[in-house]
Amino acid sequence: MSSRDPRELKSELEEIEFSGDSEQLGELRAEARATVDAQRETLTDIDTKASKILRLNIALVGILISVVSIATQLSSGQPSGVGTVEPFLNSYTVLGVGALVLSTAFAAMTYTASELDVGVSSENLTKLLNSDFQQQETEVLLIQNYIMRINFNRSTNVRNIPLVQVTILLIVSAIISFALGLYHGIAGTVPIWLLIPSILLLAVVVLVSGLPTQTHRAITDLRAWR
Repeated sequence: MSSRDPRELKSELEEIEFSGDSEQLGELRAEARATVDAQRETLTDIDTKASKILRLNIALVGILISVVSIATQLSSGQPSGVGTVEPFLNSYTVLGVGALVLSTAFAAMTYTASELDVGVSSENLTKLLNSDFQQQETEVLLIQNYIMRINFNRSTNVRNIPLVQVTILLIVSAIISFALGLYHGIAGTVPIWLLIPSILLLAVVVLVSGLPTQTHRAITDLRAWR
């Protein structure tokens, strides 16, 4: 099995001497190109989701700030002061705001952490220009470059997937918290029969999303690169 560490992988590739059928090289390069294209589509999809969530969260935070400001101003002229707003400023809504802010932060991290290697390295291009390679040697060098790219892009995707999953999970947490906070503001203390299903729902979302598995993969990948 080849190494996941880029430096070790590069050393392993340099030691390889291809002696098989040269026609296989074209097929290998086409398959490698298709793999890189698929990796690029995956990362583009992750970036698209992260950017949409980021814009949505920023808009929601702005709306929340405006609503709280207006409600406070409207209630300030009443004898009870901010009494009409105070019931809704409970621990659940605070938790919801915190989850929304964290979701925004994770969305930004997911979007900015995306880095994809989609082209032949300048080092290999220079090597090709300065060398009198035959077609087979050129094909081998290009395939080696693809292997390095696939290895790098795989790590990028593996590490970004749990980030976007946490982002979505925090949004779900914010929605549940705001719903509980609204109930608390209208009806009073949230009953246990409503609180427990909310926690169970959140736990189901975590398990169904595969977050524990994806997080383990990301940690394993980070360790492999050391």
